[in-house]
Amino acid sequence: MQCDIEPIKHGLTNRSWLVSADGDRFVVRISDVESAEELQIDRNSEAVVLDLVARAAVGPQVLCCDPVRGILVTRYLGATWTEQDAHAHDNIERLAGVLRRLHALDVPAGVRAVDLASTVRGYIRTLDERGGHSTLTSAEQRERAGETAAKLREGSTPRLCHNDVHHLNIVGGASVRLIDWEYAGVGEPLFDLASVCVYHRYSKAERERLLSTYGAGSPQRLELACWLFDYIRELWLAVR
Repeated sequence: MQCDIEPIKHGLTNRSWLVSADGDRFVVRISDVESAEELQIDRNSEAVVLDLVARAAVGPQVLCCDPVRGILVTRYLGATWTEQDAHAHDNIERLAGVLRRLHALDVPAGVRAVDLASTVRGYIRTLDERGGHSTLTSAEQRERAGETAAKLREGSTPRLCHNDVHHLNIVGGASVRLIDWEYAGVGEPLFDLASVCVYHRYSKAERERLLSTYGAGSPQRLELACWLFDYIRELWLAVR
């Protein structure tokens, strides 16, 4: 049996390889279990989510998942999108459809809740313990984040969210699927749309197309979610 192994991603919490064997291709990921807590990653919850989204044809097929040892093997879905792909009108609409399907799923027990205000407090607590980042963690920023999270909770129904939707986590073959579910959890649906808008610097027209195709939420609420996503992303980068 011929087996080819190619490293495809090395990050703070994961090392991943593309493995080709017997005409099939797999992605093998080994995670740093110790750093997961600091970055607010729950591997047991991720395992439950991966099984759900695989069965719903929203995520990859899972072949092996061992949260204790930090091992995950999934079937390779193909190349991820480029940033240019994320701006194509048809792809914006396709992505909105995938997010709508994701947010409609019934969530089983064992999936973590993602409270955005708590996420902010957790990252700020870590940064405070290390010292520095006074501008990023100022009282004004903390207050604005708390108020924004509270506004987003008003009238919102928590749903299963990916929480890190950008082109490198999107595979668009015959159907669009999402990969890298380690930050997934039950939370604010508009946060997924916000991640797309912020990561790809969507124009007003692109945001309107995404929101209109998705079919829920207002431009004002999306703007709130975009600001909070951008702030949480900055906190995450500082922690990282």
